Amino acid sequence: MSTATGYYRAGTSWLHRRNPFTKLLAVLLVLLAAFLLPVWVIAVLFGLLVVAAWSTGLGQDILRALRIPGVLVASIILVNGLFFPGATDRIAGIGPIAVTREGLTFGLVSAGRLIVAFLVLVEFLFTTLADDLLESLVSRGASHRLAFIVLSAVQMVPRMQERAGSILDAQQARGLATTGSFGHRIRAIVPLVGPVLLGSLVDVRERTFALEARGFGARPGRTAYRVVADPPGDRWLRIAIVLGIVGVLVAAILGLGR
Repeated sequence: MSTATGYYRAGTSWLHRRNPFTKLLAVLLVLLAAFLLPVWVIAVLFGLLVVAAWSTGLGQDILRALRIPGVLVASIILVNGLFFPGATDRIAGIGPIAVTREGLTFGLVSAGRLIVAFLVLVEFLFTTLADDLLESLVSRGASHRLAFIVLSAVQMVPRMQERAGSILDAQQARGLATTGSFGHRIRAIVPLVGPVLLGSLVDVRERTFALEARGFGARPGRTAYRVVADPPGDRWLRIAIVLGIVGVLVAAILGLGR
């Protein structure tokens, strides 16, 4: 994973070819539908996202990425199943600790929404080059400062991972032991935290100087060094997505399907 491409996986699938702004609107639609519409919509969205993942050839990558929210999803189901406030319908339990139907239902729904949100964001990051996203936002009138903040957020974790890997290799070359028991590995992280944070601050400072030297805040007449493809079909697709967003908001306000 390089800092230039972030989480992007090169490809020529139908999702890769969509304009970044179109995909950004689709992400918004999926998130709103998952959290505002009835519970059955979560299953539909999950199925569509799984099909989209496999159709783009990214199924294995996304499946491996699901390990990231795995612990959080399990804890949501477990905590709500055991300790949901006001629950009375016990399914099974020992003494005062019991799994309740209300808590388990709430936990499964919350976990489902989290998984759907994670899937749509991961598919967006895997199929969207960060530079294309930046240029697409700026070309549609978005503030270049806001667009750069979005770009920095997308690249933040890859940059820190790359920096941490370089620092860890350097410290291992100097005799730092990073293997052994779990406690020993935890202690080995301590000397890594300081250089990573300090290096990130220095990186922000250097990038700020570089941007100012290149006239980042100059106006008017800004030009782009790259042109992001915007197929004609994407324009109609964006209209459909915007109508879908409006429909979801109206349905949520009117309480339809609840």
